[in-house]
Amino acid sequence: MAARARRQPAPEPAPVIVPVRPDFGAYRLDQLGSSQCHFPCSSEGSQHRFCGRPIAPRASGLQSSWCADHLTIVFEPWCPGGRVLRRVGRD
Repeated sequence: MAARARRQPAPEPAPVIVPVRPDFGAYRLDQLGSSQCHFPCSSEGSQHRFCGRPIAPRASGLQSSWCADHLTIVFEPWCPGGRVLRRVGRD
């Protein structure tokens, strides 16, 4: 009986679904939701455009207003003994 059994074809693999990233800088401020990046990307006259990608959580656990790419631009991580910025004219 085993000799008569036909081999069935292997099942098709499930399709890989890649999440679509929104176009960079395609949103006006009034189109942004609270979960979208508010980083300004371009400005032509009064037509300002913002990133609009999904926001990333900050290390502190607080909600941010920027995606992972722009969060690194907006915030510089604090490190003890790091750079000290001095005002011009002061010693």
